[in-house]
Formats: sequence, C-alpha cells, structure tokens
Amino acid sequence: MTNKISQKLQVGDDSSNLQAGRDININYSGDAKSEERDFEIIDEIFKNVVQKIKNKDYNRLDKKYLRIHEKIKLNFVDTKDKERVQDYFKTAYTITSLIETRMQEEDSVIQEILGGHIFEKYNKLKDEGLENINILEKLFGQFIIKGKEDNPFYTSCARAFVLFFFDDCTIFEKTKK
Repeated sequence: MTNKISQKLQVGDDSSNLQAGRDININYSGDAKSEERDFEIIDEIFKNVVQKIKNKDYNRLDKKYLRIHEKIKLNFVDTKDKERVQDYFKTAYTITSLIETRMQEEDSVIQEILGGHIFEKYNKLKDEGLENINILEKLFGQFIIKGKEDNPFYTSCARAFVLFFFDDCTIFEKTKK
C-alpha cells in the first residue's frame, strides 16, 4: 500500500505551493524486502564460512543461554564499551533472530563447526592481548565477505553473525549462571 502525503506552504501573497520535493511515499512492503535481503546476506555469509572451514575438526562447545546484559557487564569494564556493545545488539536484534533461524536449519555438525570456527578466531585475537572491544570489532571484520566491506547491509549482517555467537556464549567469558 502506498500513501502520498503533500504539505502545502502558505506564502505571503495568500497563494500556496507544495514544499519543494517534500512529497512523501510510504511503502509498507519495504520491511519485508529488507528482511528478505538480510536473510539472503546471512545465507551468503553462512555458506562462505562453511566453505572455508568444512575440513577442520572442532570440539563441542557449551551452549548455555545467558541474559545478554550480564554477559556484557562481565566482558566489558569500560562504560563506553558496554554502551557500544549494547547499541550493537539493539541495532542487530532483528538480524540476530534471522541468524538463529538460519542456524537451526543447519545440521548439528555444521552448527558445531561454525561455533568452533568463531571460537578459534576469538581465541587467536584474545591471545594477542587485545581488549575485548577490539576483539569483538576485529571479529566483525573477519566475517564480512571480501568486496562487501563498504556495503552497510553486509557489515550489519556480519556484525549480527558475531553477536549471535557472543549471545550463545560461544565466545567471550561466561557468567556463572
């Protein structure tokens, strides 16, 4: 459904004009198209990562669910870092739920391989002595498909991909719960 809204501007000589270029088209199907595009990007990221890691052997990881704000508090001491990570989660909420759906479509072996792969990348960065915020941001960059680094849709989906594994406790420290 498309609505057309025009604003008229009253001018001093009692005439009225449309405000320059201010006609607004509201397209309600945009959200569905956006979600479909995001899911396609997520699928491409999954396929890309799976392709790169198919022949590696990984151990099973602990998959306990934790409330995200407790985990952020544990892993990020600096207030600005905590706020930044919370903002990452706020902007990635819809996409992380799509990633969860996509992850559930994979068989358990692929799920374990993906988790093991991101856990390995996390540990390599951790061993470099980087601060947690830098580890997280470097991980974001590692899952963007080459040639798509400047595409905001791909960067958002890659960020959500990493945040999914943060949320499910594959990477970073776990709370005692």
